[in-house]
Amino acid sequence: MFRFHPNTSVLISGPPGVGKFEYLIGHAREWIAAGERLVFVTLDLSPREVRDRAAGLGLDIPSLEGGSLVFVDCYSASAGDTSEAATPRRVFSVSSFSNLEGIGMAIQKAAQELRPPVRVVFYTISTLFLHNSTQAIAKFFQIITSRVKTSMGFIAYAVHEGVHEPTTMNLLRSLTDGVVELRFNEAMGREHRVHHMRGTHVDPHWMPLELEAQTVLLGGA
Repeated sequence: MFRFHPNTSVLISGPPGVGKFEYLIGHAREWIAAGERLVFVTLDLSPREVRDRAAGLGLDIPSLEGGSLVFVDCYSASAGDTSEAATPRRVFSVSSFSNLEGIGMAIQKAAQELRPPVRVVFYTISTLFLHNSTQAIAKFFQIITSRVKTSMGFIAYAVHEGVHEPTTMNLLRSLTDGVVELRFNEAMGREHRVHHMRGTHVDPHWMPLELEAQTVLLGGA
């Protein structure tokens, strides 16, 4: 699995269902096992769904929360899901998908709680396009990417390929240091490649995407 350097920004692109979530959780296992900390920004799923899906991939998120991992929850308030409010876990909630400034502030607060450097993951940036203009998201994207790289660490944005205009995808690609593409091949197998990565030589060939669960059970202290 490709190792992303700190203080870089990456776009993880692929069609829905190809394995972007699993790909990011695989990296999260490695980061946390190495003693790093993670801010997970939820846009398509609730934190509860992320915990459940990650458990099936060998990552025990509840044991990590508050120490190695913190959620920025942009999903629950918009979906009317109040289950997070009833849990004792530390979750930074955002009022709506259109509250871009609130998302930025929540990420900053979450990173401060974990203590930088941190890794920040968006799953997925595509959801924001349903509630904001492309121009507003481009400005938000630039600000957050610069802020994280400068004072927090690494940031990755998952994006759904095939649901945005080509000009939008080109814009997002141009605003990050690198792009990882995932796809289904003709036999419906999953493949990935590092399309480019600023400052790093990469192999642009498509390779099989192997997503194996490896249990990570670490205390949150």
